[in-house]
Amino acid sequence: MAFVPLNLFLLKQEVASLEWSVDDPRAIHLKKVLRTETGDRVDFGVVDGPRGKGLVKWTGSGTVQISFEWNGPHPNDLVPISLLVGLSRPQTCRKVIEQASALGVSELIFFRAEKSQPSYEKSSLWDEEWQRLLIKGAEQAFSCHLPRCEKVNCLETAIQSSLFSTTRLALDVYEASQSLSEVTIPNNENTLLAVGPERGWSQSEREFLRDQKFTLSHMGQRVLRVETAVVASVGYLSANYWPGRGWAGE
Repeated sequence: MAFVPLNLFLLKQEVASLEWSVDDPRAIHLKKVLRTETGDRVDFGVVDGPRGKGLVKWTGSGTVQISFEWNGPHPNDLVPISLLVGLSRPQTCRKVIEQASALGVSELIFFRAEKSQPSYEKSSLWDEEWQRLLIKGAEQAFSCHLPRCEKVNCLETAIQSSLFSTTRLALDVYEASQSLSEVTIPNNENTLLAVGPERGWSQSEREFLRDQKFTLSHMGQRVLRVETAVVASVGYLSANYWPGRGWAGE
C-alpha cells in the first residue's frame, strides 16, 4: 500500500488523548511514513475546530498513545465558491471530492445531469467514502474546514440548493461567450460554478443555465477531464479570495 505524507491528522471531535492500535492505518502512517518516535510532536486538527500538536508515545505493547495540546479555533479558510458538478463515473467523482476539499470550496453539490449514467448514483462512494475523501482533502490542505457536500437529482435542484448565487459561471468548451480569464469577481461576492458531467452539457441544460443567468465560460479549446476542469477553474477563481483581495475567510 502506498502512503502519501499527511500534512495534518483530522479528528472528528476534540479529545485530550487517544490510543491507536499499531495496525490502525493512522498509526502505520505515523511509524512508516512520518517515522515518529516517542516524544515527537505531530500536527492534528478537529473538523471545524482547533489545530494543535499531538505528543506521540509508542507503548511497546501494540499501541501508540497521543496526548494533545490544542490551540484556538482554526479560522474558516473556505472560499465562497459553490461548485456544482454533473454526476460522473465514481473514480472521477472521488478525485473531484478530494481536490475540491483541498482547494477549499464552501459547497460541493453533485447532480444527475441529462448525460449522466443512472448507475453512477448507486456507487458505494455515496455511502460513507465521500466523507473520508473530504477529510483527506482538508488534511492535505492543512485545514480543519470541510465543504458542505450533497448529491441531488437534477441541475435545477442543485442551483436551488446552493447558498451562493451572486456570480454565476458554467464551464463549456463549445458555446462559451467568454474566457474564464475575463472574469472579474467584485470584492466579497460569492461564485456559483457549474461543471458538466464527462459527456458534457445537453443543449437544454445550456439553455437552462443561460435562463438562470449563468455565463458560459471556457478555459481554451481543449476538452478537459471533469477533475482537471474542476481543479483548473476553482484554482483560478480562488485567487480572487486571498486576504488582501476582499476575502479573509469571514
